[in-house]
Amino acid sequence: MLVRRYAADAADLEIAGECDNGDELSRSIGALRPDALLLDVRMPGRDVFDVLAAEQSSRALPVVIFATAYDTYAVRAFELNAVDYLVKPYPRERFLAAIDRARRRRTQDDREGLARVIRDLGPRPDRLLVPDGRRMVPIAVADIVWIKAEGDYSRVHTKTRSYLVSRSLKDLESRLDSGTFLRLHRSTIVQSAHIVDVRPAGSARYQMRLDDGTTVIVSRSRARELKARIL
Repeated sequence: MLVRRYAADAADLEIAGECDNGDELSRSIGALRPDALLLDVRMPGRDVFDVLAAEQSSRALPVVIFATAYDTYAVRAFELNAVDYLVKPYPRERFLAAIDRARRRRTQDDREGLARVIRDLGPRPDRLLVPDGRRMVPIAVADIVWIKAEGDYSRVHTKTRSYLVSRSLKDLESRLDSGTFLRLHRSTIVQSAHIVDVRPAGSARYQMRLDDGTTVIVSRSRARELKARIL
């Protein structure tokens, strides 16, 4: 078995047991009390996510690593506090990196590390993961009003609050729909659906008002593009 071969190269790693279905998984978590779980997303019997959610409600879960051929479950895995998400086929080095992340989770918080893993799997078109205290939560992309660069980070603004994310404005711009989001300045992106009005601001620039009450200035270099697209 591939996992057993990979596990032989991981120091201090012992396989406590194996489960063929979700029902066995539920029994084994309580009986074996493992430090970590390596799970496929799709197993016969009870849904894996249902098993973990039920266990989470009654006791602290072991750290969880998902290993699966399906990348579309990554956000759901994250919401159950998984430490990593391996997409098959994965090499030995990637497996060992996941084990190292599991070790770190037992001694420190590594949620931002998993956020990067999910981000690298590819963006979801309808939502974005953002930090909220010590957890990561998804927000609807449609709720994003504007985004402002803050050094190497970006602050994502909705109508109700803002979130500081560890991704550059350039990175976010590349992942958002260019037909919906407009780059107005080297430090500002807005979603066109939230624009209330645009007014001249002198010297070939414009002033834009958004529906959350924010006013932003369109740089001269971006004014021509803005005029061509929405004026």
